[in-house]
Amino acid sequence: MEQVKAFIEKAKTDSELMAKLDALGRKGAEAVDEVIALAAEYGFTVTKEDAEAARCETCPRHHHGELSEYDLAGVSGGGWTSNRYDPAKCPSVTRTNFDCIRIAIFTMWCDHLRRVEVGREESTRELLYQFECVMGSFKYIGYASGEPRGC
Repeated sequence: MEQVKAFIEKAKTDSELMAKLDALGRKGAEAVDEVIALAAEYGFTVTKEDAEAARCETCPRHHHGELSEYDLAGVSGGGWTSNRYDPAKCPSVTRTNFDCIRIAIFTMWCDHLRRVEVGREESTRELLYQFECVMGSFKYIGYASGEPRGC
């Protein structure tokens, strides 16, 4: 797991690596082997088990009020985040998207994204959150997936 964390830290400071991971991230979960190979190119040893553990650790848990380690780190000021704000693209964004939340197979939230639990949907009891880009791109109530309420 330490290798995964070190790899992500490297990606935060290496724009070329970040671009490669972003491209793989758009492929989704089927890109795991490619991410592992990319990590090896940069000198990191990441196994499928490490990748899955990292995904599970960093994906917020949305049931029974549990907080993941990622959520706890975010509350305490840590967590796996990155400044992913793009002034050429982000001002036209109206809701969370890949660039706000994902990097390859790991979750890495943009530093400017805020998600706060605000209650439950009356009919389904599904948790509702306020999503906000603190740079002003969007602010709305939606579901854990980022889907706006009422869509």
